[in-house]
Amino acid sequence: MTKRRMKFIQRLFFLLLLLPISLAVEARVVTLQNGDQLSGEVVDESEKEIILQHVVLGVLTIPKNQLRSETPAPKTAKPPEITAKSTMMAPKLLGLFSSGFLEGWIRRLAVGIKGESGNDVSMDLSLGLDASYRDESDRLVLSAAYYYETEDKEKDTSKGHLNFVRDWLLPDSEWFYYYYFRYEYDSFKSWKNRVSLSGGTGYDFFHEENLKLSGRIGLGGSRTWGTENEFDLEGQLGVEWLWKPEKFKNQSLSCQCIVYPVLNDLGEYRTWIQGKWKIDFDFVRGMGIELGFEHDFESRNDKSIDGEKYYDLIYYGRLGLDF
Repeated sequence: MTKRRMKFIQRLFFLLLLLPISLAVEARVVTLQNGDQLSGEVVDESEKEIILQHVVLGVLTIPKNQLRSETPAPKTAKPPEITAKSTMMAPKLLGLFSSGFLEGWIRRLAVGIKGESGNDVSMDLSLGLDASYRDESDRLVLSAAYYYETEDKEKDTSKGHLNFVRDWLLPDSEWFYYYYFRYEYDSFKSWKNRVSLSGGTGYDFFHEENLKLSGRIGLGGSRTWGTENEFDLEGQLGVEWLWKPEKFKNQSLSCQCIVYPVLNDLGEYRTWIQGKWKIDFDFVRGMGIELGFEHDFESRNDKSIDGEKYYDLIYYGRLGLDF
């Protein structure tokens, strides 16, 4: 890896550390029960009170039971009013850079870097992207990851994937229909590039705020490009799990497992498993760390390709930022 690329990655990582500082405070206009209004920056907020930094009066601690009941926000350029009800709601997501693109989506970008020096020089880079959206009829999830490694400036390995899932939710039912798109790149595989597309039905066993468990079953196919150019008819069996401990609301554990049985070559199959532990920082809003792993397995592989294995296991640690 060149020194120029190394400096670019280091600057990108440093920029991610600085960006949340500008997002940590939020300007608010508070309306009290007697009609008085106070404006300033929110220093801290809980279920019972809000701490406001006023330009003239300094730091003010205001109990939320002293706030006026919710009223429609005026159609002017000034910030919306704070009420006891509105403060408990999630902030409105205006889209990427307030452009309207991905409006309403929850989005996070994560970066991890590891470097070593000595007799050998190596550089590891891990990038992750997660975005999700849900309303009464649809549930969409977009996720991507990329891993890059150099060793002694000679051996480069890289791999990555992009997933997009859309669920059509049925009213008053735990059943749903879905389609699942997945793109994979692996410099160590004989196929190099693979696209998978499948669809079917799923069921939400649990879908509460702190616990989610879903299963899905479907049919589809995959196409590879590279040394091997093949099409396979495949099934799909998947399980997705998410848990947010009540005592640690800033943390979550999640796991996904997908099995693709090859229908045109019975007995062969491939799997993908991902586990993740997310910890959001209390002192900086929208920022946290991710610790996780990814495991790929294929019952078929090309033994003529040097270094190709049946499985691949990656551990990672990343710094994440909501945007």
